[in-house]
Amino acid sequence: MTSRERFALVAYSMLWYALSPLILAYLLYRSIRQPDYRKHWGERFAYSLPSFEQIPADDFKGVIWVHTVSLGETRAATSLLQAIRRAYPDHRLLLSHGTPTGREAGAVILATLGYQKGQTLQLYLPYDSPWAIDRFFDRYRPKIGLIIETEVWPNLMNRAKSYNITMILLSARLSEKSLKKAMRYKHLIESALLAFKQILCQTEQDLKRIKIVAPDVYGVVCGNLKFDLELSQDLICQGKKWRAARPNAYQAHDARPATFRSSPAWVLAASTREGEEELLIDQWLSLSTETRAYVVLAIVPRHPQRFEQVAQLLERRCKGQWIRRTDPAFPQFQLPTMIVLGDSLGEMAAWYALSDVVVMGGSLINTGSQNLIEACAAGRPVILGPSIYNFEEAAEQAISAGAAIQTQTSEVLTLALELLENPKRLDAMGQAAKTFVAAHQGATARVLTAIEPYLTS
Repeated sequence: MTSRERFALVAYSMLWYALSPLILAYLLYRSIRQPDYRKHWGERFAYSLPSFEQIPADDFKGVIWVHTVSLGETRAATSLLQAIRRAYPDHRLLLSHGTPTGREAGAVILATLGYQKGQTLQLYLPYDSPWAIDRFFDRYRPKIGLIIETEVWPNLMNRAKSYNITMILLSARLSEKSLKKAMRYKHLIESALLAFKQILCQTEQDLKRIKIVAPDVYGVVCGNLKFDLELSQDLICQGKKWRAARPNAYQAHDARPATFRSSPAWVLAASTREGEEELLIDQWLSLSTETRAYVVLAIVPRHPQRFEQVAQLLERRCKGQWIRRTDPAFPQFQLPTMIVLGDSLGEMAAWYALSDVVVMGGSLINTGSQNLIEACAAGRPVILGPSIYNFEEAAEQAISAGAAIQTQTSEVLTLALELLENPKRLDAMGQAAKTFVAAHQGATARVLTAIEPYLTS
C-alpha cells in the first residue's frame, strides 16, 4: 500500500468507530418495519460470534467461507453451494450475510444440502472495522473466502491478507453508476480489489470497469451465477395450482379474448420498488372495465418490510378490488377483485408459474431493474421499463433473444395487454426466454475450476 492508501484506510477505520452510534440507530430504524434487524447485534459488531458445534476441527480439512449479502445474492449462490457440498464434503461451510432476508433464504438452502450436524454455520458478517474483522478471522480461520457480486470492504480485504486467507470475488459486477462511486474512493477500493486472488466477472464490461478502478487486478469473465439457479419444482407446481383455481363467479364473456374466456390472464409485477406500485395502480385504474374483467394484476414487492405499506396503498386506491396472498380465500377470490398483493417471502417461482407475462420491478424508476433471469428461466416473457443498469448486459441479451421487451414506464401495462391478446407471440417469447437462459449457464462449473487449486493444495 502507498502512504496515501494507508492514510485513507486509517481514516476510513476511524470513521467506522465514530459512526457506531449512528449504525445502532439505523438498525433500530430498520427494525421498525423488519423486526429481525433487532437480532444478532453481537455478530454485526463481533462482540459475540457463534461457534461451530463441538465436532473436532481435525475431522474436517478446513472452512470454506461464502458471503452473500441479501436475498438476491443468496439465491444466486444456491447452485454454487450445492456444487461445493458435492466437491468438498469434508470441509465445513461458513455462510455469512448482511440482511435478515438473505439469512432466512440461506437457512432454507443449507437445510437442503445434506451436511451433517455441526458442519455448517450462519451469521452476519461483522461491520468493517479492523477490530471486528480480526475477531471474525480469529474465530473461524477460513481457508478461502468467496464473496458474491459487489461486496468489496477495505478492512476485510486488508486483514484477509494479514491472515493469509485466499479471497475470490465471484459473479462480480460493476455498473457505470457504481464505477463513478468507486472512483471517488479509489485509494480505498483499488487496494481492496488488488487483495483478491481472482475476480471472476459476470461480463466483459464488468471486467473493463473494474480494471478502470484497479488496472492490475487478476480478473476473468466467468459468467453470472444467477443463470445456474434451478427454480423449485414444488413452487412451480404451487403456482400452477393457484392458476387452476379460478376466481369465484368467473364465467365466459364474449367481450373477452377467446384465450381468456374460461380463466383470467395474469400480469405479474415482480420485485417492485417503492414508487412503482403507485405507477402501476395508476395505469391499472386507467384501463377499461372490460379489460379489467379478464386480467388479474399481481404485485410482489421486492422487500418484505414494504408489504404493509403497499397493502395500505391498495386499500386507499382499490378498496374492495384487491386481496392478499396470505388471505385464507386465496387463490379463490370474489370478483371484481383483480389485484393480488404477494405478501409472502420465498414464493417468487410460484408467481412466475402463475403468470402469463412479467413486468420487472426496479426498471420503472431509476433503480436499475431487479433480476429478470428467473422469470426467463420460468419461460415467461419479460417487460422492462427504461432503467436496467443493474442487469444491463443480461437485459440487452434477453431483448436481443426475443425474451424481453423494453418500453417506457407509462406503457408497460398497455404492452402487457397487447402480448396477452397475441398468444402466438406470447408463446414464442416464453420459449425464447428458456433458450436465452440455457445459453448462458455454466458459471458454477467455471467457479469450481477456479477455486480448486486453493482447496486441494
